[in-house]
Amino acid sequence: MARLNRRQVLSWGTIGLLGLGLLAAATGRASPEALAGLFATGDYDGAREVLASTADGFRPGEEAFWASRLERDPARAAVTIRETLEQVRLPEAARTRLILDLADIEYARGQYAAAFQALAPLLETGQPGSLPGEVYLQAGLSLRATGNLQVAREMLASVRPQDPAFLLARYYLGDIGLEQNDASLALKYFESAERDADTASTSRLGAGIWRAHVARGEDDQADKVVEQLKRQDPGGLALLEIQRRRRDRTEEMEAMVAEDAPSESTVTTPAATGRYALQLGAFSDRRLALEFHKRYRSELPDLRIDQVRDERGQFLYKVRTGAFVNPALARTEARRLADRLDIEVIVSDLTGSAGPSD
Repeated sequence: MARLNRRQVLSWGTIGLLGLGLLAAATGRASPEALAGLFATGDYDGAREVLASTADGFRPGEEAFWASRLERDPARAAVTIRETLEQVRLPEAARTRLILDLADIEYARGQYAAAFQALAPLLETGQPGSLPGEVYLQAGLSLRATGNLQVAREMLASVRPQDPAFLLARYYLGDIGLEQNDASLALKYFESAERDADTASTSRLGAGIWRAHVARGEDDQADKVVEQLKRQDPGGLALLEIQRRRRDRTEEMEAMVAEDAPSESTVTTPAATGRYALQLGAFSDRRLALEFHKRYRSELPDLRIDQVRDERGQFLYKVRTGAFVNPALARTEARRLADRLDIEVIVSDLTGSAGPSD
C-alpha cells in the first residue's frame, strides 16, 4: 500500500509550530527563535546546544516540546512528554500539541494501542468534530493498525472539509474501503479528496483512484488515470506505485491460471479442524497482512494468513487463529481475545468450496 506521509500535508509550519505558538516572528525571544531556526534548517545538534543553554524564556510546555523533538531516543522523548503532561499546568493548545507528539512517537515505535490511548484524553472531552483534524487522523491510523477498522473509519470521517488533515483522512478512508472490498466507496473518498487537492497531492491520490477503478473492473478508466499522471507527474511516486501493483496483479493472474498461490511461508490455506476461526483482519495487500501477522504472532502462536479469492478472483489475505466446532464457544473466545488485544475480532465460517472464507 502506498502510504502518504501525513507530514506532507500537516507540515511543521502549518501544524507543529502552530499549536504552541512557537513561530519565531511571534515570540521575538532570542533563544527560542534561534532554536526554531536551527531546527528548521536541520541543524539538530546546534538546536540541542541552544536548548541546553537556555535556562528560562520558554512558555509552559514549550521546553518539553523541543526536548522531545530533539531527543534521539523515542522512549525517552515519550517519558519527557508524559511527565510534562502530568506535572505542568498547560494551556489547551500546548497540551493538545504535546499529546499529538506523544501519539506520533508511540505510533512510530509500533505501539499502536498506546498511540490511541495517548489521544484518549482529547477524544473523551472533545465534542465530535471539535478537535483539530490531526487528532482524528492519528486516532484513525492507530486504530487501523490494530485492526479496528470500523472505529478507525469513524475517526477519519470526523475530520472536517476545511481542516488541513481532510485530504489525508479521505485518502485513508478510501484505502480502508479497498481493504474491505468496497471499491465504489473507496473511489468516492479518493475523488472527494482530489477535488480539494493541489497538483502534487492530486498526483499522489492518483494511485488510489487507479486501484479503485481496477477493483471495479474499469480498466479503461484506470488507463485514463495513468495517462493523466504521465502528463502531470511523469516521475512521481504515484506512477511507481501503479507499476508495482501492475506487477503484483500480473503475478496474481498467473497464479490463478496455474491454480497455485504465491509462495510465502506465512501465507497458507491450512486444513481446518473446525468450522469456525477467529479473524483479526482482512487485507487486499499481502504486505499489510504480513505486517499484521508479524505484530501479533508472539501473542498467538497459531496465527496464520488464509489466502482466498473474492468473487472477481482477486486474492484476499485473512489473518486468523484457532478452529472451533461450536460457534458459541468461538464467539466467547472472540470477545475474550478482543478485550485482551484491544482489537476487533470476528468469528469466521471456514466452510466454502473455494477454501476458507467468511
